[in-house]
Amino acid sequence: MRKLTTGLLALTLALGGALPPAAAQSDDDWEFAEDAARNLSIAAVRYENGTSVVVQCVGEELKVALVGLPATTATSRRLQASRTDGATDAQVWQSTGQGTLASTLPGRDARFLRAGGEFTVRSVAGEAAPVTASFTLPSQHANLDRVVTACGYAVEDERDLIPRADPDLRMQRRLPDGSTGGVPGRSMEVSCVIKDGAYQDCRGDHVLEGQTASGARREANRWNGRRVHENDAAANEGRVAYIFVPLLLVVG
Repeated sequence: MRKLTTGLLALTLALGGALPPAAAQSDDDWEFAEDAARNLSIAAVRYENGTSVVVQCVGEELKVALVGLPATTATSRRLQASRTDGATDAQVWQSTGQGTLASTLPGRDARFLRAGGEFTVRSVAGEAAPVTASFTLPSQHANLDRVVTACGYAVEDERDLIPRADPDLRMQRRLPDGSTGGVPGRSMEVSCVIKDGAYQDCRGDHVLEGQTASGARREANRWNGRRVHENDAAANEGRVAYIFVPLLLVVG
């Protein structure tokens, strides 16, 4: 079992920012720090071997990072994540350089870390330069929740139990202009369950300042009924697809 380092030293991340001095920490919980002037809060678990799991909220943007992994030239990695309680999830992480991976779905991936215990990620079959990493997480997650809620995300979501749709899922018709231009943590986030080869039960999962609940409902409703490409439909039936809608497209 890896041992957590003590105290919060400066930790500069490839995804931006440095950890400020520790503001609060309890036994067997995530380390926590915040900088109100920068509208920044961070929860972290760090280990003597140089790896870290970091969840950061800056402004309204949530970031989740795995730090200290082997460097890769690949722009992204598909990883199979597992926990001590038996839960698994297929995750996609972007490489930001210098052995840091950033989540492409930070709300869901941050919630996956709340269970504590052993958290393991493994490259899926066929990935170039495969990687395996394991982290022993604290059993308590109050400090993690502080960061997640600071960015306006729920700490529980029943759709986390539904397998994700393939990130390369194709639609039968071209997507609406701009719909794929959003960035996780900087966009209105919509999720839809794929039923009978189409997006159904679409809803707004995360709304930023300047966006309204009514606007989120309208955006979600316009995705209902959109059909998945016939070659992708069967493999993604019953799965949940996530959509990022740029702020400037939804202001009403």
